[in-house]
Amino acid sequence: MVDSNTALAPRVTHSSPLDGLDIYSLQTEIKDVITYRGSFLGGSVFAKDNVLIPEMAGAMLDLGTKKRDKFEIGEALESVGASLGFTTGRYRVHFSGRCLKNDIPLVIELLAEQLAGPAYHQEDLKSLIQRRRAELKKQKEDTRTRAVEVFLRQLYPEGHPNSIPSLDDQIVAIEKVTTEELMSFHKDYYGLGSMNVSFVGEVDHSTIEHEIHRRFRGWKQTSFTIEQKVDLVAKTVERASLETVHVPDKTSADLVTGHGIGIHRDHKDYYSVMMSHFILGGNFSARLMATIRDQEGLTYGIQSATGGVEEGNDGYWYIWGTFGPDVLETAKESISRELCLWYEKGVTLDELTAKQSTIAGMYKVGLDTTAGLATRILTTVERGKELSFMDEYPDIINALTLDQVNAAIRSYCNPDNRITVVAGTVKNTH
Repeated sequence: MVDSNTALAPRVTHSSPLDGLDIYSLQTEIKDVITYRGSFLGGSVFAKDNVLIPEMAGAMLDLGTKKRDKFEIGEALESVGASLGFTTGRYRVHFSGRCLKNDIPLVIELLAEQLAGPAYHQEDLKSLIQRRRAELKKQKEDTRTRAVEVFLRQLYPEGHPNSIPSLDDQIVAIEKVTTEELMSFHKDYYGLGSMNVSFVGEVDHSTIEHEIHRRFRGWKQTSFTIEQKVDLVAKTVERASLETVHVPDKTSADLVTGHGIGIHRDHKDYYSVMMSHFILGGNFSARLMATIRDQEGLTYGIQSATGGVEEGNDGYWYIWGTFGPDVLETAKESISRELCLWYEKGVTLDELTAKQSTIAGMYKVGLDTTAGLATRILTTVERGKELSFMDEYPDIINALTLDQVNAAIRSYCNPDNRITVVAGTVKNTH
């Protein structure tokens, strides 16, 4: 039950100084410092002809504006010890940073300037393309990245938000990015309409609200929303499959195995499914680590989890592990054995109780910093939840019953019909 004396939601101040822009602030005992997190729709799922345009549009936000070059922006932030950075995810452009309380007007001024008026200089784009090309080529040599890439591309049809473009396609696409495309994407997708910003620390909400209104007033409105592609769902896995991706000169191989679960985060069974996999392989004391790592010595790392459940998407479960090529076949057998045992026998009450305590504890620890609090507020509203959800989450986890968790295992897992992908310097068995 939520303790009214320690509840977070009642302490958060919320206002909408402009249509399509919501701000949230939380006063803490941290003196002088404010941490901020924000986002708006404009991520990679909104790409049209070139899959990398959203990413590159966001990556260039701190490389100069129509008023200041990147050095002037850097000097303005450095002179007051502030930080401000941008990242682009699947759905949203995110920004984050820290500053002293008295410097919040400057930070909001720079934020608005960088979001509304990026310069998109050709020379900066050239340098960014070179750097991103090198990163993509390096990713082609990373066995875990390659295994996950092929797994998701096999599980989801092209166009599904959980499918990802191949690294080869991205390397081709990076060479075709132009400043004209970046400016066009910015014009179409950047603006007010879906922006949320959280501020945590020694906040003065009225000052923040005033500065946000002052600097963002007049920025265009966007009305687009996330398109739910209900006709695109994960492929049905009707039999076991194995794909081997050859990555030369590697001393270990990464394995990913799993299939779709057909539900999203807001489904009534989701937390039961999530808990079942956390018990199987969620941390160092979970079953897979205790057996395949500690007892059998086959790996340094193995985990089981769910993914792809955001924004109403039908998600998946997966097991990931890294193994030496000489023990790979033994590891596959061990994974199958543990999966079947988990599926047929279920989990125990002791396991459930222990992991409920672990998850609730991890959640609370994540709220011990201003960054953790700002992130939690933002994530909550991004998911369309009421702020009270922040306080209710531990109770939701602790309310799960053994029957619910074991029923979820049988309903949302088929140990026999899995997609398995192995990436490394191993013999191709496909």
